[in-house]
Amino acid sequence: MKNYETDVLIVGGGGAATAAAISAHEAGARTTIAVKGRFGVPGARGAGATSNPLADFWTIRTVGPKGGLFNPPDLVHRDMVQVGLGMADAKLCRIFVEEVADALKRLRTMGLELQSKMLAVIPAVAKSGGTNNIVALQKAVIEKTNTQVIEHANLTDLLVERGRCFGAVGVDDAGEPFQIRAGAVVLATGGVGQLFKYSFNPPGNTGDGYAMALRAGAELFNMEFMQQGIATTWPCQAMVMLYEMPEPYRLFNRDGKSFVQNYLPEGVTLDEVSRCKAMHWPVSCRDKAIHLDRAIHGEALAGRATANDGVYLDLSSARRGFLPEMFVHYMAGFDIDLKRDLLQIQNHHHTSNGGIRVDGHGQSSVRGLFAAGEAMGYQGADRLGGTMLGGSQVFGFRAGRKAAEVSRERPDCRADSAMLDRLLHEPLARLAEASGPARPGDLLEPLQRKMWAELLVDKDAASLNHALQFVLDDRERLAKRIRIVEPMDRVTALEHRNLLDVAEAIIRAASMRTESRGSHYRSDYPERDDAAWLTNIFITRKNGQLSLERKWVNEEWSDHPGDVRILPWG
Repeated sequence: MKNYETDVLIVGGGGAATAAAISAHEAGARTTIAVKGRFGVPGARGAGATSNPLADFWTIRTVGPKGGLFNPPDLVHRDMVQVGLGMADAKLCRIFVEEVADALKRLRTMGLELQSKMLAVIPAVAKSGGTNNIVALQKAVIEKTNTQVIEHANLTDLLVERGRCFGAVGVDDAGEPFQIRAGAVVLATGGVGQLFKYSFNPPGNTGDGYAMALRAGAELFNMEFMQQGIATTWPCQAMVMLYEMPEPYRLFNRDGKSFVQNYLPEGVTLDEVSRCKAMHWPVSCRDKAIHLDRAIHGEALAGRATANDGVYLDLSSARRGFLPEMFVHYMAGFDIDLKRDLLQIQNHHHTSNGGIRVDGHGQSSVRGLFAAGEAMGYQGADRLGGTMLGGSQVFGFRAGRKAAEVSRERPDCRADSAMLDRLLHEPLARLAEASGPARPGDLLEPLQRKMWAELLVDKDAASLNHALQFVLDDRERLAKRIRIVEPMDRVTALEHRNLLDVAEAIIRAASMRTESRGSHYRSDYPERDDAAWLTNIFITRKNGQLSLERKWVNEEWSDHPGDVRILPWG
């Protein structure tokens, strides 16, 4: 069994991970990065979602000086909290608005070029490399240090003793086990996009950080809130933002029939829905735009989508109001002429708004265990556009710096044989003995399609029960119906275990929240219910079972009649 020793272990390879690695090194810590697959190779295992640009542009939310006219901190903070509809952590949002300007300065110093400094727009065309610039630039900085990079390292569980995290265990792509002892661990593992058939997450984003943190005794919160939005399904995957484009565009199903009107409640018009959708890309029930997204998703579930699971979108007479030419040029790179060709679009999972519950330094309730990027949770029911990339930098640097400090404690902890057997050797032995008819990878596509159908856009008690039953049955299939043919099958099986653990957390939180709020829309409870549900849902694991608790982290929040100050908001 391979053994590694370090001060700070960073798990992941995206923008939050690279920021944390730089910060930990600058704080004087011996630093190790463990990544799935290759480090910093776009679109591959190990590169992270930051290296996966699937839109014509990305943004980092800029914040101007206090008292200034452009995005003053207090107003940006108010917008973040308001977009979260009472579910965001206002204290962590305040840290973001106070430090994101410094994060942008660091990136510019490294060589990041922006389309617009005022909006911090990063074009995602081939020439620019899209958001991969961030990882590539920070990787170049890391390579000039003595930071150790372990590739093809699939972390499976955290080492914890008496509430103190001191490392992790895993298997490499050859199926060989390893152990990394560390004074502190930073989880920058991204989200759980691979749980869904359509997602913007690259291969390898299988919710490992959430699942490992739960098993280690940490808290998750806001897991029912997931950002979703429209994107093409063919010939590429790219966000389709209808910003400031209330009309004229046309939507129709594979039979050439318009359909949105079939999903509208009585008294709601297509014009109203379109005008609301022009103000935000994400799926959200804060306004009538939810019915457009319900319609697009619903046609696929009803069997009236194209062979690529999409509905047709005709933009031949439309022009986006925000950066209109960027999408035209981006699609032209895939030989799509918007004046001539129809797009095939569907709703995709984008990010988790929730995640591991952390303090202002990114530390979880488990001492020595930190999280940054999408792995940590501080966003609310909806998320203000441009805060994910910026937040990854802000909290990545904070987590790395604090982890370096905490690592100096050098806890007197060691994984004995019983702990290693329980966490690693026994699960691997059970996999080695498995003799079922299917390989672990065969289970992925049915799980992704089921979760995409039942958990995204429009949910109710029946769909949530169907999803939960599928997860419970899939655990049985994973335990009794698989066989290991090659070493990577072990990795795939352990990732599938994580997907199921996170899926159950999402389902149980969504089932508990009997209202609709932001990205969480329940057709059986279509109204927001502040009287009963101004509270967050925290999830922990006790005696092998999930435990859900209601705690509100933003008790000072009150609704603003004007909603969000800047439109489009996301």
